[in-house]
Amino acid sequence: MQRLWNSGLFLTGLVMFAAPVSAEEYLYIHNTFGGQISKISIPEHEVVGEIEIGFYMDFVNKSPDNRTLYVNRIYGNLPGARAPHIGVDGELIAIDTATDKIKWRIDLDGMPHHMSVSKDGKQIYVPYYDTWWVAVVDVERRQIIKKIWIGHGGHGTKMSADGKRLYVGSMMNDNLTVIDTGKLEVVDVFHFRDAVRPFAFPKDESVIYVQQSWMHGFIVLNPDSREQRTVKLPDLGKPVPMPTSYPHNVNHGIALNPAETELWANGSALNFVAVYKHPQLEHVANIPVGKDPNAIVFNGDGKYAYVSNRQGNDLSVIDASSHKEVKRIKLGRYPQRMVVIDVPEP
Repeated sequence: MQRLWNSGLFLTGLVMFAAPVSAEEYLYIHNTFGGQISKISIPEHEVVGEIEIGFYMDFVNKSPDNRTLYVNRIYGNLPGARAPHIGVDGELIAIDTATDKIKWRIDLDGMPHHMSVSKDGKQIYVPYYDTWWVAVVDVERRQIIKKIWIGHGGHGTKMSADGKRLYVGSMMNDNLTVIDTGKLEVVDVFHFRDAVRPFAFPKDESVIYVQQSWMHGFIVLNPDSREQRTVKLPDLGKPVPMPTSYPHNVNHGIALNPAETELWANGSALNFVAVYKHPQLEHVANIPVGKDPNAIVFNGDGKYAYVSNRQGNDLSVIDASSHKEVKRIKLGRYPQRMVVIDVPEP
């Protein structure tokens, strides 16, 4: 009888040990010219920390288990240069989200842009803007294991919900390349009139929304029929200034909310966000934000949306249900891309 009682205690202890690990939600945003990543608490929306990385970060992403923050950086800012300068290669950096300390960093042999992480977390796909490749990085080995040819100008990437397809946009070849992540080879290419900037699609991949250079609006692509149509953003009753220097970016930042009921698109030239119903694309709101909005992300439950204002050096916190900005957070120099992470306790 004593033995049974002790066994019961042991089993109770096992159940307690296996209890779910709690997590806290944070927004990580990189300040490209300032050289640090700002860590912002949710829902308090306060800057609670900074991670020093170095000049000219281009993108941030996360591991599927939320324990690692990934950031890539383009080497540059040469000594004695009169203006900020970027080079032709860079690095990939892994940061422990429990401690905000750098775990490792590896060199990349191209200019890294917006990377994606595989569904199992074992590989990172880094498009090279200045050469012809998407570099496939093995996380465990911490090295490039393959390069997939896509042509010049690799910019944005997005993984399908099932992790079987990687979409890669090109700013020089004006196309969207689809890569089979199992075979690590190109299986399809969609062509456009101008450079492909940020893009978004729902989990079923039934439609792809594509921003382009020179366009105050976005393309609606039906991937099955390959038909394209244009949706113009509101002009707010005034002329939309067109860029005079490369890369000719009018708008940057487009995203679906977690429930996939709304599509949000930055009108960067006019400092606002346009909101549309998905999939009807009925225009429902314009939200004023800071100067030169660049990226949009939502927190996990979709209650808040975040817009980085890179010329204003700040972040707009938006109540997603009321479509109202509720806070403006001052950041470092030239904040751009962001990721929300449910950081688990150690």
